Amino acid sequence: MEFIKKKSLNASEVAQIRRCCSNYVWAVLDIDKNSIVIGDKYLLDMRDALIYKFRSRAKDIYGVGIDLRTGEIYYAQVVNRMNKIYREYKSISNRTKERIETMVAYYFERFEPFRSKSQHTHHA
Repeated sequence: MEFIKKKSLNASEVAQIRRCCSNYVWAVLDIDKNSIVIGDKYLLDMRDALIYKFRSRAKDIYGVGIDLRTGEIYYAQVVNRMNKIYREYKSISNRTKERIETMVAYYFERFEPFRSKSQHTHHA
C-alpha cells in the first residue's frame, strides 16, 4: 500500500491505512514541494517515488515514522543516505522539524491525534 499525495488524506485512504498499517505508518516528505508518500514500503522506495513523480531533491526529503494513536513523529535519517551534506548533520534543525510537523498535521488531519494540531497550522 502506498499513497503519493499533495493534498490531505481522504476518508477512504484513512480507512485503508487503518486496515493495512494499524497504528504505525511510514512516510517520506518533500518539505520543499509539499508532497508526501505514505505506506508500508521501505523508506528508500518511497523516497524514490517522490524523486520520480515530483522531481524531488534528496536534500529536501525526510523520512518519518508516525504513531497514529499518539501523533508522535520519529525521524529516520536513512532516507537521506544519498545526500552527502545531510549525512554530516547530527540532528534535524528545529525549523525543519516544525515544517515536518505542520505537513504531517495537514496530511493526517482526519486521524484523531492530528485534528487539533491541523486547526492551528497552515496547510502545506
